[in-house]
Amino acid sequence: MRGHGRSPESEADARAGHDHRPLLRPDAADRAARLAAGGQLTPDAAMSLQRTAGNAAFVAVQRSPQGGNGAGPAEEKPMDGLSRLRRANARAVKRGQPAPTYGPGQSPFGPYTVNKGRGAGPYITSNKKDQYPGSENLGTTYNELVQALDAEHEPMVAAAARGEALDEELLAGMSVTQKRAAAMLYGIMRESEERRFPGAGKAMRSALTKQGDAYHEAEEFDEDFPMAKEKGAQYYRNVLDGKQQLSDKARKNLEDMSSSSDEERPS
Repeated sequence: MRGHGRSPESEADARAGHDHRPLLRPDAADRAARLAAGGQLTPDAAMSLQRTAGNAAFVAVQRSPQGGNGAGPAEEKPMDGLSRLRRANARAVKRGQPAPTYGPGQSPFGPYTVNKGRGAGPYITSNKKDQYPGSENLGTTYNELVQALDAEHEPMVAAAARGEALDEELLAGMSVTQKRAAAMLYGIMRESEERRFPGAGKAMRSALTKQGDAYHEAEEFDEDFPMAKEKGAQYYRNVLDGKQQLSDKARKNLEDMSSSSDEERPS
């Protein structure tokens, strides 16, 4: 009975007590590329699987549904800024928004007030007399609110909007003015921006998280999140319509949004 020849690598495997697995044929690279074209595996991953498990196992993987619902291979989502903006917007539009409730609102940092705005989104305010006695005067622009907070505070606002537990020690160390600013940013993100441009909350959370970097200046916030500027919602709409291009900072902020596993969370 004729024996099968083995490469030095296969001989080493056999001596180590491993079952011998045949090497790829000379045309394996082309074959891997063709087979991988129908599924999730890259050609490199396909060849690796063939080396370790053989062609039969590889073909079985290729033929099995990759989407988790029996519908066939899952489509890999592009992760560039424009694609992520488009998906976030589409998901938010599909979910829809309830009619705004005007009056008192509440955040983990304290209260805020939801007022009827001139455009699509409500206008968020707070006051010293009843809500934050002892706080300093505080404006309502993004620039004023972001600059009122320390670098470690803005990521907490993003975490609060995601429904995550907050660092109680860090929360307790915030001044009354800082809690007021954080509450207003929370209210703007939850009550206003999502109505101005569905999906904006996700982009705003990303921009707030960036502010946690001590070397990321507060003044960069409106570059990361263009809706902080005048007519910012129209900017995002123009981008989706192909009328404008994303700036480098706005694109990077969208690409840095929470991973795809988090994308089904409320914006």
